[in-house]
Order: sequence, then C-alpha cells, then structure tokens
Amino acid sequence: MMSSLTRRNFLKGSAVAATGAVAASTLAACGSSSSDSGDKKKILRFGQSNAKQGLDMQKSTNSGSSSIADSIVEAPLRWTEDNELVTCLLTEIPSFEDDGVTLHCTLKQGIKCHDGSTLTANDVKYTFERMFTPSTGAKSTYMYDKIKGAKEMLAGEATELEGLTVEDDTHFTFVLTDPMVTFVNNLGINYADIFPKDACEKAGTSWGSGTNIVGTGKYKVKENDDTTETVVEKFSDYHDGEPALDEIHYVFYDDLNTKMMAFKNGDIDYCDLDASLLAQYQNDPDVKDLITQYETLGVQFVNLNLSDGMGLTDVRVRQALSLAINRQELIDSIAGGAGTAASGWLAPATPGNDPNAPAFEYNPDKARQLLSEAGATNLSLVAKVRNGINQKQLVAVQDYWNKVGVTLDVQVEDNGVWAQDWADGTLQITALGWFPLYADADNHMYTYFYSANAKGKSSFYNNPEFDDLVSRARVSQDKQERADLYKQADNLLTRTDFATLPLYWPKNQFVAKDYVKNAKVGNLVYHMFDVDIDTSKEDYSGEE
Repeated sequence: MMSSLTRRNFLKGSAVAATGAVAASTLAACGSSSSDSGDKKKILRFGQSNAKQGLDMQKSTNSGSSSIADSIVEAPLRWTEDNELVTCLLTEIPSFEDDGVTLHCTLKQGIKCHDGSTLTANDVKYTFERMFTPSTGAKSTYMYDKIKGAKEMLAGEATELEGLTVEDDTHFTFVLTDPMVTFVNNLGINYADIFPKDACEKAGTSWGSGTNIVGTGKYKVKENDDTTETVVEKFSDYHDGEPALDEIHYVFYDDLNTKMMAFKNGDIDYCDLDASLLAQYQNDPDVKDLITQYETLGVQFVNLNLSDGMGLTDVRVRQALSLAINRQELIDSIAGGAGTAASGWLAPATPGNDPNAPAFEYNPDKARQLLSEAGATNLSLVAKVRNGINQKQLVAVQDYWNKVGVTLDVQVEDNGVWAQDWADGTLQITALGWFPLYADADNHMYTYFYSANAKGKSSFYNNPEFDDLVSRARVSQDKQERADLYKQADNLLTRTDFATLPLYWPKNQFVAKDYVKNAKVGNLVYHMFDVDIDTSKEDYSGEE
C-alpha cells in the first residue's frame, strides 16, 4: 500500500522517531499549535517496525502499536512526554474518596468520535467490560482487575462489571475491591483507551485491523494495509483544538539498516535510531547533527524461564550466568556506549532505585565455580529472540557464557511469533527491553514479576516475599514507604534470587529532519500529539 507515498514527491526526508519492545505507552498532553507557511500540507512520514499486533491496545503491549494507536484512540487521562499526568477525556484528574476505593470521574461534554458519534460514559463502561470479557483476550487486565467484578468477568462468572456504574452521559464511578494507589495513573495509559461501543461492536473481531479503529484522537485512520503503511489524517472535530499535522504516514521497516537509509535518503522524516547503529551514524555527516539522545526509564535484560524443566531453577546457575557477563563491554560494543551498567532492575529515575548498589559483578572464575557446585558444567540453553539489538545482545551473551562452559543456541523469530511464544511462557531464554509506562515501580516490577503476571512473560518468577513487597507498595499512600518497599523487592529479585539478569539502563535516540518541530520522547513510545512541521524550511517539500 505504497500508493499514498508515491503520490507525493518529497525532495528530502522528514523526521520523527519510532520504537519497539514491551511495555507500554507514555502519553503527551492534548492540544497543539500549527504554524502554517504557504499552502503546503503538513505530512509527517515516520518509520518504524511493524508490530503485527494490530491497533487494539487491549490486545497488544507493543510500543510500535502504541505509537500509531495513541494518535487515534485516547484514555481518560494522559502521560505527557515530560512524564506528567494530565487530563484528556476527563475534566479533571480524579481522587479516591476517603474509603480508598471509590473514584468519581467526569467526561468532558461533547467529545466527538471519528464516526460522528459523541462519546458518553456508556462507552467507558462498554470498553472496560470488553476488556474483562474472556473472549477478548486482553493482555493487561492485571492493571485494572481491582475494579469490583473484574475477576468474576474474567472467570466467566459475570457479564457485567459491578464496580463501574454510569450516572449519566458524562459521570461514572469506579469502585475497587481494595485500595490501589496507582489505579489513577493507569487511567493515563493506552491500555485504558476508550472505544465507541457501536463502532467497536460493528467491527467485531476486526477491531484494530485495517481501518476498523475509531476513536476520539487527533488523527483518524485513512489507509491501513496492516503490512507496509498506516496513514492517519487530521480529525478536525478534535475536542482539544486543531491538530497540527494534515497527515501522518507510519511506514513499516523491519530492517534497521533499511529504515535508516530511508531516513538518510529522505523517504521518511523521523524514526528511532537503534543503539546498534548509533556509532555508525554519529560519524555520518548527513545524519549526526539530527540525532537526539534521551534517558529512558527502562532496562535491557536477559529473561530467564524459572518454570520446572527449563534448567534454570537453581539460583547458583542463575548467579553464574550473571557473573559471566561483562556488562560494560557489552554496552560499549553493542549499544554504542548508550547505557549504564545495571545494578538492579529499577532505573535511577524510578523511586525505589538503590543508588548505593554496585553494578553487577563480572567474574567468570566465580561463575565456573558456581556452575560446578550446581552440577551444571555442561549446561546447554536455547534462546529465541527478535531481530535487532536484542539479538545482538544475546550473541554477545552467547560468547560470554561459552567462556564459562555454557552453550547458548540463539534463534531469531518473527515479531509476532516471538510475542506469542513469550506470552505462552515457552521461551527458555530471551532478551528484551522493558520500559515502564511511567516512573513508578508498580508499573515496572509488579507488571512483570508478580507471580500471577510473570507466568505470562516466560519468567514464572514466584516468590511470596516479593509478591508481598510489591502488593504492599501498591496500596501505600506514603511515597517514601513505597520507594523503600520497591528497593527491597529489587534486591530480592535481582541480587538475591537472580531471577532475571539486568544488563544495562539504556539511553535511546532518534533522528528527525530539521523541519520537524517538537519531536520528543517521554519514555520509549513515539507520540505525535505535539509534533508539527515547519513548512518554511527549504528542505521540506509536501503536497500543495
């Protein structure tokens, strides 16, 4: 579906960046300004990989899906690129009643959907009930299943959500089973995207594929073949002001080198710059001045499957695998130096990070000793991974482990196949980046390693003490207490149990042409809420 690209004749590319890996969505503030110059249409071409998971964020956790879906569909609240929680569909950020479980919410009046309908509180109720309907297969229900009646719906014991009541078209109320301080934060991420009931029901199982996605966002779907390109166009009736861009073209490139060459040649305007290519383009005179690097909240790590039969249930083996990795050398050789050797799971900007913890030790001799003590001197492991930086990381790890007598077979899988295998819990070893949706360890640690969640991420970590720590932190209103609990949980997870192997806290980077305005990434997901184009720049040539 490249017709929309060939219809235009761009002289030189355009810019903004894309991403890929778990987790989630940081959102940006509603509203933006436009600065037109002449009659050129503002068309942004953004290059990213194809997640092949559709645009229904109840069914996807992929940042590539998020970057597109977040332009189309909105949640009640929104996280900005500065990691600030702001209103979006709601008139104000709600606060719990004194009971800690009752949350009254008010929708803005007259919010228009792309199909011409008006969003109401009944659409909110429909969306959350769809989330908890088993046949939907929603992947992030654990972030909302404290709503009264949610677990009954998931178990097929109820068809309505008891804890979400509608008072009128703009007023609705959540009632939780017990306090969860981060529930309000979770209303600002795209797993809480609100769908217009009639459009969603009409689309059925096709919702999120092709042009079958209708929302309240700044941009509505114009074209989408689910394979090569998705095109969205300005929604003139957007509830928070005129969108800045006329169109956004999300162009899919599964090969990192091809994507960067497309940027260099002017076929796209903006894209993520993978760490594996950073050094190359820092020395490219046509690109180096267009690179923007930024800190993330995430961690790059090796995921270990701790379920029975996977060969990784002995903590001595897991500690040995950690000791065998030279993290700083890996950062320098694989990530172009764009990262900090990890001393735990939580990145420095996340409350709960222990600033006094040393980086994980590199000691291959001690690793060999532990493997010998565990009777694992001929250990053979299999890793399945997606193409890109994670594959390169595992190839480096393969070499480190080989030096201590551990064989690692690294196999590359298609994005969609890998995502399914990961969720099914069948991966013995894999590598990925995990980026929380906002700077809170609940979204980072509970989401991945709480026992009920870890089984869906090929981890199967199950430590009651860890579960207790992160569960207590979920309900505490005391910020310092929460940070202390997460510090203890991190220590248990990574420095006592060695249940996962953090490699480094990455810095990410993107490239954007000089006519792309307000390109900024809060945390992994590339949002277009505030992005604009300066059409007066000589190197921008759009449709007249």
